[in-house]
Amino acid sequence: MFKMLNMVVIGAFIVVSGCAAFNGVTHGESARHAFLAATEQRTEEVLAEDESLDLDRCIAIALEHNLDIEAADLNARLATLNKRLAFSHFLPELTFQYTSTELNKAPASTMIAGVSTTVQDRIVRETALQAQMPIFAPATWFLYAAHQRGEEIGALVADYTRQMIALQVTGLYFQSLATRELRRTLEAQRDAASALVSEVEAYHREGMVTDADLAQVRLLLLVRENELSANARAEERNLADLLTAMGLSATARPTLDVSTPLQVPEGTLDDWIMKGLLENPRLQIADRQLAIEHEKLRIAVTEFLPILAGFAGRSHTSNSFMAYPYVSAFGFTGLMTVFNGFANINEYKAARVREEQAFLSREQASLAVMLEVVRAQSSLEDAQSMVTLADAAFEAEKLMLKEQRLKMREGLLRPSEMLDRVAKHDAAEVNAAGARYQEQVMIAIARNVLGITHISSKDVEDE
Repeated sequence: MFKMLNMVVIGAFIVVSGCAAFNGVTHGESARHAFLAATEQRTEEVLAEDESLDLDRCIAIALEHNLDIEAADLNARLATLNKRLAFSHFLPELTFQYTSTELNKAPASTMIAGVSTTVQDRIVRETALQAQMPIFAPATWFLYAAHQRGEEIGALVADYTRQMIALQVTGLYFQSLATRELRRTLEAQRDAASALVSEVEAYHREGMVTDADLAQVRLLLLVRENELSANARAEERNLADLLTAMGLSATARPTLDVSTPLQVPEGTLDDWIMKGLLENPRLQIADRQLAIEHEKLRIAVTEFLPILAGFAGRSHTSNSFMAYPYVSAFGFTGLMTVFNGFANINEYKAARVREEQAFLSREQASLAVMLEVVRAQSSLEDAQSMVTLADAAFEAEKLMLKEQRLKMREGLLRPSEMLDRVAKHDAAEVNAAGARYQEQVMIAIARNVLGITHISSKDVEDE
């Protein structure tokens, strides 16, 4: 006994000493260095496989390394473990007990005239094995069914998280491409402004323009240079956002390939609405939540029912004074609440209200999905119209640039005017590319609302 007490004291001292010796600053620095090293190594390994990244590769990397997806997978695993824990209530409960008692003297009972007789051995060992099995416990079945729905919700949330990460990566990917395309226009405009400054400076030396005119064109050049610098910073920010969504280091600088692989979903608006109501993960999650509240209502009903269980036990004692050292026991137990301050009745009413709330939440989510489908189709049509308009504007600018080049060869056009036309041509080309990128984003949003993504669940499992 004293030896066990000493071990407990020593163990408590070690635990307390360990807590007192914890250095938060040192521990934090070590954790940060380890995180940075792991992130850099993961980034190098991933980017070493590809010299450039297209949309498919970006999404695949995000689905493998994004931390939100890992967190969702852990929650899904916890839901599975909770279901298994609920299943354990169906299994028999076995308990084993062993007791050893050693006394300094054998217990004795005093008789007449100071005579005593021993009534128990000095050393007694007791063993007992008991088993209990639920026979009628309705709440257990409904609790297990609720955890089954919880496991399904965990899987749906994990899949929905993948869809949202894929949508996020798609938007950031095309945003990065659009920012990069804009750089070419800004460079052309900067070159045009620089040529204009050179011409105005020549006129200024001849006394043909005022100081104010020269200051204005120099200011225009400074504005173009600032716009170009701001675009470079925006490009770095957009790429950092994309890399973070992919689970990589924000300081990496991979090359992005232009790809537009997304296809418009087939069908009419009515087809889209029906598909969204059937496939959207949010509605599937709402269905499971309603089912869970229904199981809770059933559990509330079972509070009025008795709970029956059977038990069996076998015990043994080494006490030689016992006539029957082995004892077996069998029987049934029952439990029923007769009166509990109307708590069971009110809990049943509350469960009914919570079920109605879950039903209304599902109806609200259904209306929200319908509205999102209508908006997604409308936005997609707007994006497609912008693509048509931007392509037409680009074709017109190509014709204008062709005519201006002919005038340039004939000496009828100043260099600054030619550079200005080139800048407008490049701007039209960038606008056309940006319109196509925006169309791809709108397609991705529409597919997300319908519950489908560019990379399906099967592709995710294959990875």
